[in-house]
Amino acid sequence: MKKAIVLLLLIGSATMVLAAGVDLTGVGVRSTSLGGNYRAISNDWSGMFWNPAGLVWSKGLKAGASVEMITPSSTYSSAAIGGMQFSGTSSTAIENESKRFLMPAAGVYYSNEKFAVGLGFWAPFGLGAKWDLLNTTQYNLAYPKFEFEDDLKVLALQPTFSYKLNDRFSVGVGLTLLYADISIRKPNFSPNPITFKPEYAMLKNALGASALSPFDHFLTEANLEGNGMGFGLSFGLQFKPVESLALGASVKWYNTLGLEGTILADTYYAKDPGNVKPTLDQLLSLNMITQAQYASLAGAYSGVKATAIPKTDVTADLPLPTNIGVGFAYTGINKLLITGDMALTQWSAWDVIEIKADGNKISELKENWENGIRMGLGLEYGLPFSNAKLRAAFYSEPNAAADETMNPTIPDINRRNVVVFGLGFPLGPVEVGLMYEHMFIGDKTVAWSPAVVPFENLGGIYSMSVNNIMFGIDYNF
Repeated sequence: MKKAIVLLLLIGSATMVLAAGVDLTGVGVRSTSLGGNYRAISNDWSGMFWNPAGLVWSKGLKAGASVEMITPSSTYSSAAIGGMQFSGTSSTAIENESKRFLMPAAGVYYSNEKFAVGLGFWAPFGLGAKWDLLNTTQYNLAYPKFEFEDDLKVLALQPTFSYKLNDRFSVGVGLTLLYADISIRKPNFSPNPITFKPEYAMLKNALGASALSPFDHFLTEANLEGNGMGFGLSFGLQFKPVESLALGASVKWYNTLGLEGTILADTYYAKDPGNVKPTLDQLLSLNMITQAQYASLAGAYSGVKATAIPKTDVTADLPLPTNIGVGFAYTGINKLLITGDMALTQWSAWDVIEIKADGNKISELKENWENGIRMGLGLEYGLPFSNAKLRAAFYSEPNAAADETMNPTIPDINRRNVVVFGLGFPLGPVEVGLMYEHMFIGDKTVAWSPAVVPFENLGGIYSMSVNNIMFGIDYNF
């Protein structure tokens, strides 16, 4: 039963890391500078990601690459439970350990304006988090300083084919090969018997609050590492009813990703603040506790580290969400491109996650995530007396994660309203691009659910902001 609970909590964290905030779309500097409103354009290498039908509208051998640096900043203030602070947490805002993530993407393709073939590489999902949320120095100095840490990498390699049916209509398809690597470390909380069992009320009163150190739960550090492979399909259409207007639609579908890995868990018992053993000795001498109770409570405050679960093989089947979108691009105004997109991501796929050990399902995790619709507009303007292009965009999308499953590892606390600015500099056959993106994200107040162990979330006040920059280069052979 203990193994099942720890597995449930760990796999819960693994799936939480895949919220909408890590549905990465930084593929190509021009497309990203236009806010991802690119389905009706897609006429460079990044079109393999956005809409493979667009590749055929250009001619020749083309290649490009982009690197996005993502810098998220988050704070979390723990909420009290029943008027009391939970197990060493702080009611003041704690900031996550600063981390920067570099997300590369690249591609090459050839088009003769009748058909196009290409190969692209990018990271469709990723990121992670690192938090020091608990004052473990008062609990056990041996416990790691950063209690919550996770890292997710999902890499994609996609061969792509595009075909022009006539002068107005094209189709494209890509086969996406996926590799995922996940590493998660987090605490599992077990109730302290002194706090929660009525028969120990006299012991709790005798020891005083300092004996809780200030934890009313014991900590088990659980580590999960896993990887797996999968595949997906990308399909797109483009239609140009008139010269100045293009319409696009695309679908990204992924199969369920099977992860195989290991779990290891160690329990760190609380240190004795100095008055636990003398009090236990006195209560035992007065026959107020039994020898078995004495041994159990003395062990709980021994400060030792003990293996809770030896290294064990585990598996999980994790679905990835389908994404479908439509867009337009209009060039009827001199030197100005106007583009817009609307896309639905099927985050409701994160409803029930099966957890398996030794090939048998031992539990399931309900997330209750919600589908989200992303909408945006992008502008590109050719600067006078120059070949340079100024780009700007706005898009908005809701968070997918539900309050009842939220914890600080989720970089997706609330709706994101995003502004983007970019520049493109053509230099002969080469174009260099720069992009800056800022996400405005409102604070979120979350109630504990439920207010008993095992917790399905961490209640409190969440805040977050994200700044992204990108550099990219395109080359026309």
